[in-house]
Amino acid sequence: MEWENYFKSIFKGLIFALMATFLVTAILSFIMNSITLPDGLFNIIYVVISSLALLIGTVAAVKNYGSKGWIIGLSVGCIFYISLYFIGILFGAEASLTVYDFIKFALCLLIGAFSGMLGVNL
Repeated sequence: MEWENYFKSIFKGLIFALMATFLVTAILSFIMNSITLPDGLFNIIYVVISSLALLIGTVAAVKNYGSKGWIIGLSVGCIFYISLYFIGILFGAEASLTVYDFIKFALCLLIGAFSGMLGVNL
């Protein structure tokens, strides 16, 4: 029963994170129709959007589970990055792993772990 609750919590956090990412990205796309952003700024904005969405999803998952915040956070961060990677490939992104991809993966794990610790203590 504990494993079932663990995976339900991770799935709930992943859904929260993906919904937040898609919602804020849709808002950003409407804003970009009226103003022009440099490419470098867009990459920074995307990292901030992903980080905040992961924070929201991880806190939701940890609040649902109630303990083991950093483990839940690492799990949500890992699955969140893998999900975004495959969604990107599905929509035409290049399917190659570069140093930048490994940095983003490590950042997702780090943010997930710290968000999990934060979620337990809220």
